Amino acid sequence: LEDLKWLMGSKRGRRIVWRLLDQAGVFRLSFNTNAMQMAFAEGGRNEGLRTLALIHEACPDQYAVMLKEATSE
Repeated sequence: LEDLKWLMGSKRGRRIVWRLLDQAGVFRLSFNTNAMQMAFAEGGRNEGLRTLALIHEACPDQYAVMLKEATSE
């Protein structure tokens, strides 16, 4: 958790985390008519959601900052 606080403590770190969460599919649906593709996408999304939960545990205030920065660019 301390490492995550450190990473989220800078604008550059928050950009990295935002990109990872986005690539994991946290902010979109994983539905696919191909069950194997959907299962693969859900695996990545699950890891992203675990990271998001850690962020909310370690530094929820920095999540709000990251969200503002990501949506204003």
